[in-house]
Amino acid sequence: MTKKKKVTLIVSITILAMVISGFGFVMITGACGFNSAHGHRFHKRGMPSFIQKEIGSFILWRMDKGIETLDLSDTQQELYDGFRTRVQETMEKGLETRMEFKKQALLEFEKETPDLSVMAVKIQSHVEMMSSSLSENLTLFTNFYNSLDSDQQRMITQKIKEKIEDHKKL
Repeated sequence: MTKKKKVTLIVSITILAMVISGFGFVMITGACGFNSAHGHRFHKRGMPSFIQKEIGSFILWRMDKGIETLDLSDTQQELYDGFRTRVQETMEKGLETRMEFKKQALLEFEKETPDLSVMAVKIQSHVEMMSSSLSENLTLFTNFYNSLDSDQQRMITQKIKEKIEDHKKL
């Protein structure tokens, strides 16, 4: 497999993992939790707000734990730190904008005739912002990954393959 195909595969898997995680996060936290039994209100489900920040910390901890085994050079460490910082900022901004959107949605549904077109525009804006952020994150990841030597890249791809196999067993 050529280097370009490997990078494409890793980037594709990373995008897929981010998308699946994003949908899972939305479903778990109830971001779109309309419950007709309670009228136009979000119902209480999902995780408490203090745990939502812990998820981001856990993701960063897992990333750091995986990187420890690579014995990075100073340049590689700088690229990783830039990627890590950007991922952290994306998660924090995503949580803030989701909470703000939830407040706005609750206020809109308090109205006698909620304007769903206003909500659609806000959702569109959020999707575009997240898409842009994910694209920037992938660029930083690609720059970091390309700075690794072949053994380090092999370690990352092997770990991804192991995780894929683990998920096949579920």
